[in-house]
Amino acid sequence: MSKSNNLDTTVKFRPDYKWPKVGTEKKCPKCSELLQLQKNVPEYYGKPWWCHHCQWQFSEEDLASKK
Repeated sequence: MSKSNNLDTTVKFRPDYKWPKVGTEKKCPKCSELLQLQKNVPEYYGKPWWCHHCQWQFSEEDLASKK
């Protein structure tokens, strides 16, 4: 039972999202409002883009697939 708490592989809680350059602007694919680019800091676990109006997060890959 002592090994039941150990994982065979490590769990990654923060995916390696591709982060755009600071100053990049994009529009929300849902409501067409400007997205807010989040800071790429270790304490942040979300996606790079945030829509204040829709309350939705997007990655670069999400936005590319919406085109």
